Formats: sequence, C-alpha cells, structure tokens
Amino acid sequence: MRLAIVATTLVLGFGVGALGACASASEAPAWFEARSAENDSGYPSLREVPRGTDANTDASHWAAVEAEVVAARTALKASPRSEPATQADDPAAFLNQAREDLEDAREAHSPN
Repeated sequence: MRLAIVATTLVLGFGVGALGACASASEAPAWFEARSAENDSGYPSLREVPRGTDANTDASHWAAVEAEVVAARTALKASPRSEPATQADDPAAFLNQAREDLEDAREAHSPN
C-alpha cells in the first residue's frame, strides 16, 4: 500500500514539475507580445495620480443643492400622480373587470 502511495506521489509530482517547466520555458506568441505591448503603453503612470482633491466642500454650495432637492420633493408630492391608489385603481379590481369584459365579448361573438 505504501509503495502505491509513493509511486502515485512521484508520478504526480513529476507531472506538475514537468508542466511548470514547459510553461516557463516556452516563448509567448508574437500576437500576445504585440497585444501586451499595446496594453502596457495605455496604462497611466502612478506619478500622474493627483495628490490633492477637487471635491467641492463649500457648505453654501451643498446648502443650495439641498434646497433644490427639497423643492423637487415638494413638487413631486404636490403632483396628483403621487396620491395613493384608490380602490378603483386596484390592480385586482382592474383584472376582474377585464375578465368580465372579455367574457362578455366572447359571449357576444359565439353562435347561439
């Protein structure tokens, strides 16, 4: 039993080592090298990352933005479309009415 385990370990170890050697020894294809060179030149340099921030931290600016949002909320709440659905606008009632209308239409077109 031990001999089988040792043999299996050696075979697997050799196979993995051989695969690693093949992968590291092979040359990359020309199309990969060309594509890799194109991609490498497109990356920004870390030296070009800005050190400061350009965020607007002015309190008066954000107070104006808040006033605009509150005004938009007030206008939205004042809209008649923002009212809750009435019983007549209930989806289940609409479906029941549509089914009744469909049955009436079928009966009107069916031969007596």
